[in-house]
Amino acid sequence: MKLEVLRKVSDLYEINAVYNLTINYIMISVCVRTICFYLLGCILWDIVLLAFWGGWCMNAFRMSFCVLFGLAALFGCFSSAFAVHVESADKFVLAAGDVVADDLIVTGGEIVIEGTIDGDLIAFGGNIVVSGDVSGDVLIAGGTIKVTGDVADDAVLAGGDIEISSDIGDNLLAACGSFKMGEDSSVGRDAILVGSDVNVSGDVSRNLLVHGSIVEIDGSVLGNVVIDSERAPRILAGAEIVGDVNYTCEYDIVVDEGASIVGYVNKKIPDEGRQRSDLEKFNARLSGFLSIFAVGFLLVRMLPVCTRNVCNNLKKSALRCGLWGAVGLVIVPVMGLFLVITIVGLPLALMLFFGYLLMIYVSKVYVSVFVGKFILNMTGSRSDSLVWMLFFGLLAFELAGLVPGVSGFVSLLVLVFGFGAIMLTKKEMYAQFRKKKLV
Repeated sequence: MKLEVLRKVSDLYEINAVYNLTINYIMISVCVRTICFYLLGCILWDIVLLAFWGGWCMNAFRMSFCVLFGLAALFGCFSSAFAVHVESADKFVLAAGDVVADDLIVTGGEIVIEGTIDGDLIAFGGNIVVSGDVSGDVLIAGGTIKVTGDVADDAVLAGGDIEISSDIGDNLLAACGSFKMGEDSSVGRDAILVGSDVNVSGDVSRNLLVHGSIVEIDGSVLGNVVIDSERAPRILAGAEIVGDVNYTCEYDIVVDEGASIVGYVNKKIPDEGRQRSDLEKFNARLSGFLSIFAVGFLLVRMLPVCTRNVCNNLKKSALRCGLWGAVGLVIVPVMGLFLVITIVGLPLALMLFFGYLLMIYVSKVYVSVFVGKFILNMTGSRSDSLVWMLFFGLLAFELAGLVPGVSGFVSLLVLVFGFGAIMLTKKEMYAQFRKKKLV
């Protein structure tokens, strides 16, 4: 009896560990790509500003292009031609037989992809149908999403109704109202699904994590299944689950006759109003710290001069940085909304918002380096390492976040001053290039 209990406890611990590893894998993957997308965002950001202010920030455009092209060779994230195909229309159709040998970014009311995309697909629209094959990742946000073409890498989907009847090479992440995965579909790694009505009839090669009101599983899962549902989850007759089924629900799970579950079935009663444990809070803070540190590490190593210039501006012109940040944080979204209203400017609006969000995210990196340098000087250290400055700066902000009522205020200051310092640095660098007649 004791051995049986210990085994169940061990299995539950393993499930939790697998879940954490899955999330960490995704976070690390996102962190590595974020720096690449940040540099791409700099290019898009400066193109938009160039259209409005006649050349402002052209220096960053050239620097970002050079660095991003180097990253292409290092990470293999982009094609050798370094091209991104951007389309916008009320109805966009990529006909069967057509091939896009680049990454494709498309916006529109109705989007139909019947051809082949030799790269990544990013789509924003109302009704989106992807019946052609995609050799890279897929990122789609829309009202109704239907994917019947194969995706070689990850698929990230967000919409009202999502239907998948194809093979996903790596991970699948979906957030929607209604989700249906057909019996002819498959996921090469893990699937994480969030929705109101979730039906999984396809095959998942590793673990399946589902959160929804109604959850039905009628496919094959070679790993473990974790379910969090409001109504009783149901394992239909065609389901084959090799691992364990761990579910959180007030009602007992329904397992139809003919369904196969090799592992254990473990139930957990949801605890209304349960507070996160100290360990969960620590894990959340640690994951956030490691994520921003990973992105910051790549930034300060690849753009050390830019990092030091931003910090110098924070030191000598803190008030100006704050003013620039306050104005920029308000004006940029207004400009983006204006472009959205014009319809024609929708692609520019997406580029603008993309750069805007990335600058918000990395503003903490630059302010952390500035604070870390101050800390090292106070301790008498002569270290000039940007990485150590970043580490101690981020650590200081984490400690400040433990003080009640301080975390929100500190985050606001970091955002305003960091955002403004980045904008001011771009402006000054452009002025230097103009003075040297380089632009």
